[in-house]
Amino acid sequence: MRRRNILLLIVAMMLLPMMMGAQALKGSYFLDNSLLRNRMNPAFAPRANYFSIPVISNFGVGVYGNVGPADFLYPKNGELYTFLHSNVSVEEFSKNLPKRPALDLDVDTDILNFGFFTAKDSFWSVDLGLRVDGQVGLPRDFFILAKEGMSSPDQVYTLSGFDFFQTSSLYASIGHSRDFSWLVKGLKVGAKVRAFVPFEHIGMSLGESTLALGQDAWKVKTNAYGVMAASFLELNPDAMNGDSDKEMIEMTSDNMGPAGFGLSFDIGAEYKLQIGSVVDGLTFSFSALDLGSMFFKKDYVQGFESSGEATYEGMKDIDLGGDMSESMDALMDEFLALANLQEAKTPKYTSIGTRAKIFAGVEYPFLKDKMSVGLLYSGKFGYSKPINELTLSYNLNPSKGFNFGINYSFLNAHKTLGWILEFTPKKGTNFFVGSDYTFFSVIPDYFIPVDKLWMNMRFGLSFMIGSQWRD
Repeated sequence: MRRRNILLLIVAMMLLPMMMGAQALKGSYFLDNSLLRNRMNPAFAPRANYFSIPVISNFGVGVYGNVGPADFLYPKNGELYTFLHSNVSVEEFSKNLPKRPALDLDVDTDILNFGFFTAKDSFWSVDLGLRVDGQVGLPRDFFILAKEGMSSPDQVYTLSGFDFFQTSSLYASIGHSRDFSWLVKGLKVGAKVRAFVPFEHIGMSLGESTLALGQDAWKVKTNAYGVMAASFLELNPDAMNGDSDKEMIEMTSDNMGPAGFGLSFDIGAEYKLQIGSVVDGLTFSFSALDLGSMFFKKDYVQGFESSGEATYEGMKDIDLGGDMSESMDALMDEFLALANLQEAKTPKYTSIGTRAKIFAGVEYPFLKDKMSVGLLYSGKFGYSKPINELTLSYNLNPSKGFNFGINYSFLNAHKTLGWILEFTPKKGTNFFVGSDYTFFSVIPDYFIPVDKLWMNMRFGLSFMIGSQWRD
């Protein structure tokens, strides 16, 4: 397997779990009876006890990034060309490309999920699942270099912003929501504790590396570092020293097992005004999720780094306008060569913080709580780049067993409409279907989204088994 295929394998490890993601839709945050919204705020409680079937309880597909297919594929004269083709100019390709093309990932897959009331004001939830969390970013100049090749001597490219982080783990959590109206009228609080068993973690960044292009050679200044923690993966020093016939990352089954352990906490609160005025029902909520860390066994941690200045020849014999597979194969060989990675005697770190998330919402109901409007802030932090988003929602609740909402998200790389439809009987089958990010524009004849890769679709089936605590 060549080095390009290693990169594709890593990207595939990030993308494939999206087919089984178990994240709650942001559109469900203000739907009072929505089943899984307590994943965004542990203070929330559903209408009744429930039991969810693995995968079927929450199944979906999604892609999230600040670039889209239309940034790399160009329909012309009845043909579809990649950005590397000579029929696509550098100016045409570069004009809409962001400074740091990036993809972010945070998905769960349910193994077990159920919740139950133990008193009118006391709700418990238990979750067991798999999580893949990651972020990959490539500097804009990397794609411009791929397009221009060595046609622009005396050009300096910056490689800062190239980073890759990914962690896969098994987790188990237990959460509790409690109504404290006896203390402060309208107040609910909740908390959740989550234990992790990480399988693997890979992190790499080129730091402030630069590449100066000359007539015959590259002048490279590198400041790269990385770490890998896994019982079944090993770095190959020969490949890192330039042997292109060797795998850089090799799999081994000699000592399969967890790479470490981790622990995180969720906290949340909801406060509904009940003061006998026109603003009664105005609700404020806040939650902070995944506050914690993962720790890796030192025996499973391997580091690699690169620093200093070097000269490389390359790129001039690569036909970047020819076959896409061969071009990217050659390009990745040269890219890994210029990174000049060497195994580090002391890894940069043996622990990472779990990626914290924040939700803050305000909602105002009207027409006797049959409708409401809400504004939700969501933020995700950690790794290299935070993600912030505002979602404006209109919610329709004609009955306790039926919820419908439409929403508009903005502040992020993409602005889009979302929607959700959910049936939540007190007893029987819970069903929902919806999307936080729906695309509407496509390239004619190819059904390729014109907008950024920021879209999802999700549905689920669960069983409500009744409760004496909520009507």
